[in-house]
Amino acid sequence: MGDIVRRVSRANPKLSELVIPEGTVLFNEGDKASAMYIVQDGEIEISIDNAQHAVAHLRKGASFGEQSVIGTKHRLASARATAESVCLEIPASWLEKQITNAAPFLKTVFSSLTLQLLQVNFRSLKASSGEEGARFKAESGKPSGVAYKMFSEFSRPNSVYLGDSYAIHNQAAAGNGLVVTSGEIKIVRDGFPVVIGEGGVIGVAEAIAGARAQHDYEVISTANALLIDGDAAYALIRKLNKGLYGVVKGFVSRAMADDSLPNRLS
Repeated sequence: MGDIVRRVSRANPKLSELVIPEGTVLFNEGDKASAMYIVQDGEIEISIDNAQHAVAHLRKGASFGEQSVIGTKHRLASARATAESVCLEIPASWLEKQITNAAPFLKTVFSSLTLQLLQVNFRSLKASSGEEGARFKAESGKPSGVAYKMFSEFSRPNSVYLGDSYAIHNQAAAGNGLVVTSGEIKIVRDGFPVVIGEGGVIGVAEAIAGARAQHDYEVISTANALLIDGDAAYALIRKLNKGLYGVVKGFVSRAMADDSLPNRLS
């Protein structure tokens, strides 16, 4: 481990690059977020649960930290270089300006993806700990609660009633993602069940990517959800500038947490 070296980016002199020695922590879960990063070289490990559980290993071209900058303002995970790495640093002010100048619906997309990523990381942690199942919902005072509050403030999508699993599968087949606002739904992936409540997400990243999640669903108590039109979100994302498009593409890929699924953003 060693000190992080900051230098002017050769590709974009207005931005900085960070040279991060192997084993060095870039930020810890819970830290205040002031920038996002794009890996230029090396490998960055993303972990949760006080850096005890790795959820991703990111290499050249991958971005990270954007959901904290736009949403919770605090880091949702820790980042550590597993090899000497170079990361391009993107200030929060730039990303916030890009989001503000884009269509308001993009904020809805970002906040729903943040919720889905939190849910994916939560599931990964619980599944690896040997538990037989878990429950996820937005909790006040926690990152999930902050992200859900932001989603609620920005969102004006249609509300749908989910009385059974067929209703969920029909929405997925129509290319829609869902953010639960009431009730409970059990999602089973790879044999591990997670019951989601308010703030839980079903297939938003997959809808945007044009993929179908291979999950089983059971409505525990009749639910309502806000609908995210995947095709509409994709059409908006396609119009973004190259830099912001790359950020969203990386965000969607991590929220899906399944590299085997097709992704029309690639």
